[in-house]
Amino acid sequence: MSITWRSLQKLLRDNISGNNPLTVSSEQAQELTEDFLARVESLPGAERNNDCYQYRYRSHSVSGSSDSPPSDTLCCCVLLEESRERWYHHHTHLHLLRDSDQQLWVNLGGQRSEAPISDIGELVTVAQGFLQRIDKQKALAAKRQKQRDLKLQAILAQVRKIAKEDQFDFATEVDSVKLKLIIRLSDNDYFAIMIPFNQFKEVLPKLRTAIQALRETYNSGVRFKTHLKRGYRRSDWVRHQDL
Repeated sequence: MSITWRSLQKLLRDNISGNNPLTVSSEQAQELTEDFLARVESLPGAERNNDCYQYRYRSHSVSGSSDSPPSDTLCCCVLLEESRERWYHHHTHLHLLRDSDQQLWVNLGGQRSEAPISDIGELVTVAQGFLQRIDKQKALAAKRQKQRDLKLQAILAQVRKIAKEDQFDFATEVDSVKLKLIIRLSDNDYFAIMIPFNQFKEVLPKLRTAIQALRETYNSGVRFKTHLKRGYRRSDWVRHQDL
């Protein structure tokens, strides 16, 4: 789930007032459920889930005691965010529940509303608000990725220029925050320089000097230990002759 539990709670508080809670029979609850599903399924990213294992598992896990209050009835489940993770329970669902007092409650991503709903429109607004937050997060993530890609290309262009002129082979590894530049010293020796994306403008002007100093130190006979977790096959290296 990409939205924090605090944000989920705020989303529920802001949209479910509890001022005039609905009290509905099972038949009325079913009618309201169908109305809600018809409205929410038109929203991009929302999908009805008629076989919600997540809620059933949780219900069975707390219903073993005879002293426990009657469990809520699940009116419907809507999948709002499908996780990239493998396991089902990482998805974000919206559950509409009817309690023993015939009131309707919302459970969003494991967070239960503090008050019962007063109108089915509140439930639609909650779903819309969640999906809008997801869209905003995706847009921000795409913007950050674009910025990282531009920084990465700038770093690689400078590295390739230095490698060609100073005649050394290199390999790279990239994650979300940095580029790891591995400089080959010999068939068996190499060293790594970390270049954070948020500091690349400060690091790039110093890069050539740092590489030259380390290579000169190595060529003078001094050996130093590296802590890379794996070796690099010949095919990993960018050969300066090919630049």
